[in-house]
Amino acid sequence: MKPTRILSIAWLIGLGLAAQTPSPEDTARKIADLAKAHSNLEMFSGTLLVAKNGKVIYAGAFGEADKDYHVPNTLKTRYNIGSIGKAFTAVAVMQLIQEGKLRLTDTLGEYYPECPFAEKDSITVIHLLTHTSGLGDYLEHKDYRVKMSTLRAVDDALPLIFDQKPTFAAGERFLYSNSGFRLLGGIVEKVSGLPFREYLRRRIFEPCGLTETDLAQEDEVLADRAVGYTQNADGTFTSNVRIIPAPCPAGGLRTSVGDLLKFDRALRDDRLLSEETKRTMYTPSPRRATSASGWEVKEFDGHRFVGHSGGADGVEAFFYRFLDPEYTVIVLSNYHNGAEELTSSLMALLFGEPYALPTAADANFRLGYRMQGEGMLQDAAKVLARNLAVDPPHLLSVFFAANVRIRGGFEMEKAVGYLDRFLQLAGPKDFPPPSVVWEQKATAYRKLGDRREAIRALEKVLELDPHNASAREQLEKLQKDEGPKR
Repeated sequence: MKPTRILSIAWLIGLGLAAQTPSPEDTARKIADLAKAHSNLEMFSGTLLVAKNGKVIYAGAFGEADKDYHVPNTLKTRYNIGSIGKAFTAVAVMQLIQEGKLRLTDTLGEYYPECPFAEKDSITVIHLLTHTSGLGDYLEHKDYRVKMSTLRAVDDALPLIFDQKPTFAAGERFLYSNSGFRLLGGIVEKVSGLPFREYLRRRIFEPCGLTETDLAQEDEVLADRAVGYTQNADGTFTSNVRIIPAPCPAGGLRTSVGDLLKFDRALRDDRLLSEETKRTMYTPSPRRATSASGWEVKEFDGHRFVGHSGGADGVEAFFYRFLDPEYTVIVLSNYHNGAEELTSSLMALLFGEPYALPTAADANFRLGYRMQGEGMLQDAAKVLARNLAVDPPHLLSVFFAANVRIRGGFEMEKAVGYLDRFLQLAGPKDFPPPSVVWEQKATAYRKLGDRREAIRALEKVLELDPHNASAREQLEKLQKDEGPKR
């Protein structure tokens, strides 16, 4: 519920005034302001496009496609869109199904009889499409990094894929699997008689007029290519040229915002698939309500959309297609984690929900939070420190300044001090709640060897959250431990 917004509308109606729908020009200006704010703080580099009923409301490019040569991003810049490529693979598979050349019930064993798993005869095409096959992820194989540069053809990854045994029976659970989509690309090749890249060109790119889209290898000459970048703690950037995965049916397609809009229109106009086939493709899996066959199926503010997101080292992308109203939101970034927050704010803007322009503190926090997630705890502490010198400090940065130290096992006394500071400054609606902060204090005291204070902290946790089973278990263990309390 959003009482302030409801009261405002009621007040306007009470005065005899009609609530105004923002004009396309006003919406475009707000989108531009939002994108500029993210770009100015180095939170976003890339290109975005928002359309309604196929008509572009706003399209703009920000930052540089190549920092070494200061090449700017443009509307024609081609970005690595990561796993959004799975949507193209799904369309290719569904085209062959629509033509009767392939069935959703066909098994992996029919196309890969050399597969060493007995499960090959129970894993079907629909299991591969919906990530319910039980197969793993070849990108996580222990030998992947060593062999990454050699995995160019679709079947080059088979030794890695076939070395990872299924973790559950087909259809039993959901487990995101890049291996499954690479195998789907191989099935497309076997059924169509075309290399997967050529199939995409003939059956999807050319019919849709996608002149800026290709499954190009990273070492190929490609006009308007964006290099991906990851920001370091000192504000510098490292390119992804040597670490980006090779493109394949699981992801890595290169395209532009304009071409993705053309792809969107071709799907809406039934030029690639019939309405019935699309309905099948967009039907959520019984094991994951937000995941269909190569597409995400979600809602924002009560509005349903289909689409996909993509990310890898130095890149992030979102392609969301709302069904009612018919908005298309495309955000392609050549920054690591460079698109998600902007995309979320864009959707809030479009549907009249609250959003805010980012601040320098937001940019610092996001960078520090990302580094914490990647295990770069010392660097995260340095970045978060930028938000602690102001008065009042950025509240979440205070908590995470403690959290990275506790996780990393360094400067534990300082971590306790930060947690105390957070408790002093936080209001009743601030996140995280006090019980979580006290549980972190207990962990810090345990690492300091102060059993008495750890017990006191856990007792405080249970006072605030009596149903916290983890805290109760920790407390009981500490109370049973032998040895004098300090």
